[in-house]
Amino acid sequence: MVIKFKNLYLQKLFEGAEISGKPKYESSVVLRFKKTILKLALADNIREIKLQKGLNFESLKGDLKGYYSVRVDLKYRLIFTLEKEGRIEVSEIILIHELSNHYK
Repeated sequence: MVIKFKNLYLQKLFEGAEISGKPKYESSVVLRFKKTILKLALADNIREIKLQKGLNFESLKGDLKGYYSVRVDLKYRLIFTLEKEGRIEVSEIILIHELSNHYK
């Protein structure tokens, strides 16, 4: 899968770029976030992601209809949308929007 970021902060976090100011997430959350992104990137298609029970893939409802989430840890979820690219060979793109505290 192709991973793109809508959220520049998360992109910098994933790439290990320097971010000024107070960190938004603990280092353990950042590590799990990076591992989750790598799992998504290594999947060939969305079906493989759905089969990984630890990720707990979900279609969101309500205000977030059209978005999906996977579990980063027990507290945080990665929220994203799916896009398709290409005319002859269609590749799926995961567009990362947010890393949210699921219980806030």
